[in-house]
Amino acid sequence: ELIIMKKIFPALLLLVSLSSFSQGITFENSDFKTTLAKAKAEKKLIFLDAFTSWCGPCKLMAKNIFTKPAVGEFYNRHFVNAKIDMEKGEGIELAKKFNVKVYPTYLFIDSNGEVVHRTIGYVEEKDFLQFAKDAEDPNRRLGALKKQFEEGEKNPDFLKNLASITVYTEH
Repeated sequence: ELIIMKKIFPALLLLVSLSSFSQGITFENSDFKTTLAKAKAEKKLIFLDAFTSWCGPCKLMAKNIFTKPAVGEFYNRHFVNAKIDMEKGEGIELAKKFNVKVYPTYLFIDSNGEVVHRTIGYVEEKDFLQFAKDAEDPNRRLGALKKQFEEGEKNPDFLKNLASITVYTEH
C-alpha cells in the first residue's frame, strides 16, 4: 500500500501542478527583441499588454481576466504573450514607438514589429477573446481596415464592420 502511495502521489501532484500552471495567460519573461524573434519563429502574432504599475484597470485585468482558463488557453495557443511596463526600461521607447497613451493598451503586433490591432481599457472575458479573434482575422484588424478606408473603400457592409470594431478599440 505504501509503495502504491509513493508512486501515485507524485503523479497526482504533477497533474495538479500542470493543471494549475495552464490557468491563464503565460507571459514571456524576456525583452521585446527576443519576444519578436520567438513570434517570427512560431509564425504567431505578439499580444502585448502595455501597462503601468499605478494603473487600476491593468491590475484588475491581470487578476480577473488574464487568469481565466479560456483566455489563457486561447492566447497561449495563438500568440506569443508579453507584458511590459511602459514607464520602465524598454517600455518607455515602446510606448513612443507604438503610440501608447492610455493604460492598459493591448497591442497585437506582427513579427515585423508592426501593430495590426489594438484596444484599450478593462475588457470582459468574452470581448477580450473576441479582440484576439479579430486580431487574427485580416478582415477584422483595425490597421488593415483603416488603410482600406483611407484608400477610398466606402461599401456599406465594410463601413458597418469598421464602425463595429472602432467602437471597441478607441475611447
